[in-house]
Parts: sequence; structure tokens; C-alpha cells
Amino acid sequence: MNIFEKALELEKQHKPFVIATVVKVEGSTPGKIGFKILVEDKDKIFGTVGGGEIEQEVISESIRRMKTKENGIVEYLLSGDAPIKDKAKVLNMSCSGRCWIFYEVFGNKPIVYIFGGGHVGHALLKQLSLLNFHKILIDNRPEFANKEANPYADEIILSDYSEYAYTFNPPEDAFIVVMTHGHGFDFDVIEQIYARNLKVRYIGVIASKTKAQKLKNQIKEIFGDVDLSNLHSPIGLDIGGETPQEIALSIAAELQAELYKKVLK
Repeated sequence: MNIFEKALELEKQHKPFVIATVVKVEGSTPGKIGFKILVEDKDKIFGTVGGGEIEQEVISESIRRMKTKENGIVEYLLSGDAPIKDKAKVLNMSCSGRCWIFYEVFGNKPIVYIFGGGHVGHALLKQLSLLNFHKILIDNRPEFANKEANPYADEIILSDYSEYAYTFNPPEDAFIVVMTHGHGFDFDVIEQIYARNLKVRYIGVIASKTKAQKLKNQIKEIFGDVDLSNLHSPIGLDIGGETPQEIALSIAAELQAELYKKVLK
């Protein structure tokens, strides 16, 4: 397996990683132009930029950038005898050369599971296609669970809602949006999520204030003193509007605010 095959494998698994590439060198350096290293975490690396202290530095910088989602080039001076005003990052190596490393972050899209591909679901998928989300649509109707009906979904799953909610394993930073074509289906999904004690960043259910309160009461009756702090229902920010497109905009805005941990007044 080469580095590109490894990157494709991680992309399919929605796992974040960084590819660091030597793009320029001057003088003596262990890495040559084109050397690459793929960093998944400190113990999961693939490839090399030459080994030694420069490689350990690149691994650490890759892990930092994975968190900040920041691409960019860093210049390194591989010598402890650096000029005082040298702009390069200095490493205590005997090579005395310089190298420039380009860092590129991949696979860092947050995942949003959307249960229901009707009018609002379709509009939400379209809205989120403009943002940095990986969108997975789940619907139990063949006429909605296809690319022709919902072209903005990155993945489409035709499944019974409750069965899928019983088996899927979302990452902890995932978003779950429930907007099926029946409140019974909505409840089935939410019940499975809390029965399995799934830990996710955000759970949203489309509902009126009355139905939202009824849903929360039902969950508490079944599961007791359960934490509902990440359950958003009614879903979306109160910015006005009644059309599917307007509702989708309010939901997308709430997801974006949650993603960036913004407290809205």
C-alpha cells in the first residue's frame, strides 16, 4: 500500500489525517523534494520526510494542525547555529541545510446523519453542501433514498429508521438530525439513540414546541434522569420562516454555531 492508497482508505473511514510534503530544500537535508509522510496520530504514521529530529517535529506539527485544520508551509533550518533574526524554525541537527514542508489536512469534515429525505431534508442537504459537512442520508422510502431525489447527500442509506439507529456507530463529534415523515419514526430513532447511550455532539428533532416537550417527557419517563443538554427540539435557530428552505437555513445555522461553539444571544 502506498501513501495515496492509505489516504484513500482513511478518507473512506472519515478519519482526519495530515500529509506533510518536502517542497523545497537548500543544502544538506535528510529529506529530498517530494518526500511525504502521512500522520494519523503520533503512533500511526506512513512514509517519511527523512527521519531524525525533523521527522519528529513534522509529526508533532501535523498533529497540531489536525486540530486547527490549518494548511500551510513551514521553513526549517537544520542547524543549531541560526542567525538571530532567521525566520525559519530551528532544529538542532548537524545537516545545516534548510527545508520547506507543506502541511495539508484531510478528512476533517464533521459528519451529519440526516434521518428523512423529504422536502426539509432535501433543502438541508443542499444548504449543508455549501458548508464543511459530510452528509449521510437515511430514509426508509426508495423514492427518496436515491441520488436522483437527493443529489446533495454524500452517502445514502435505504433502511428502516429504527434498525439503522440500532446499529450505526457515529463518532462523538457527529451531528444527528431527525426529520422523518412521521413523529412515530422520529421517536423510534431518538429512543434507540438514548437506549444505546450514544455520545454525539448534537441531536436535533424537527417538531413544534408542544411535540418537542412531549418527546422530552417521553424520553425522561423511559430513561429517567437522562442528560438532554445536546437534544435540540424544536430544531434550528429562531430566525423566522416557514418554507423548507427557510427551515433548512435555520437548522444549518444552528449546526454551524454548534460546530464553532458559538453562544448566540
